[in-house]
Amino acid sequence: MSKSMTVFGTVTIAALLLAGCGNGGGASSNSVSSNSSGNATAPAKSNGQYTIGFIPGITTDAFYISMLKGAKAEATKLGVTLDIQGAAQWNYTLQTPIVQSMISKKVNLLIIAPNDANAMYSPLDQAVQANIPVITVDTTINNASILTSKITSNNQQGGTVAADTLAKMIGDAGDVAVINTVPGVSTTDARQSAFINEMKKYPNIHVVATEYTNDQQNAAAVDIENILLSHPHLKGVFATNVVNAAGVASGLQAKNAQSKVKLIAYDAEPEEVTDLKNGSIQALVVQKPYLEGQMAVDYAYDYLTGKKSEIQKSVVLSNVIATPQNVNVPNVSKWFYTN
Repeated sequence: MSKSMTVFGTVTIAALLLAGCGNGGGASSNSVSSNSSGNATAPAKSNGQYTIGFIPGITTDAFYISMLKGAKAEATKLGVTLDIQGAAQWNYTLQTPIVQSMISKKVNLLIIAPNDANAMYSPLDQAVQANIPVITVDTTINNASILTSKITSNNQQGGTVAADTLAKMIGDAGDVAVINTVPGVSTTDARQSAFINEMKKYPNIHVVATEYTNDQQNAAAVDIENILLSHPHLKGVFATNVVNAAGVASGLQAKNAQSKVKLIAYDAEPEEVTDLKNGSIQALVVQKPYLEGQMAVDYAYDYLTGKKSEIQKSVVLSNVIATPQNVNVPNVSKWFYTN
């Protein structure tokens, strides 16, 4: 981490933290604040405090719950209001009206994990044009020039190390597959691309299938079962997020193939860690969502208090690889996600 989590200034008012999960596919009852990334007028304050809005990718996932915990801790430390709103489904059509609502509230700064790298550009540009700066966390948009900062994990490194780890496990030979979410998500696109490119180093390994599941666990289970029918000698699978990991593990178990097909998965939600320990998953690429949330709020505070020189335009955090051999090592397990 290139920037320490220090408290800038002394603020006596405790943070107001409004967090909750949405119902069905709708938005949660919390609101999101934003702030300007331009030369703006003085930011509005809520009860004498800055209000920082936070829109997670979804509200029900342990990755984003862990991220919000980091954001809340930093907001409490800095004495700012953190106003959270999000949807329970990964869908940019649900996320867009939340951004528009935050614009109408004239919040100070918006932190968001965009649901689509292209579709979310326009609503975020509207926020910037309304003198609300935008910081992205985890996912981002393709045209990042309008952003104050973007903070994410090193998805290229994650995809690369997943490929190398899987290659070693299958003896540098055999058929492998990728199970991904939906096209157009900056993080998972990068993981898949890096994985496929790295596998080109291994002439005896063939990526025989790349499937998209629309982030549905049942779809991932069906996809892996169908791949096994077409490629009965499949040796490995890379699942690009927790939902696909759970689906692939279920599908492999349904086909009694978990002992012969190695599964490398992204993330470290509680169920995944359990699967790692019991052998259903052979390795996890672990991100640092708590730290991403901390840094985003810290940068937001820097912006609002005139310390813009402290802000890096792009922050890429390294991942940790968890295996059954190191799963209980503190420097690994401290990054596991919590509900």
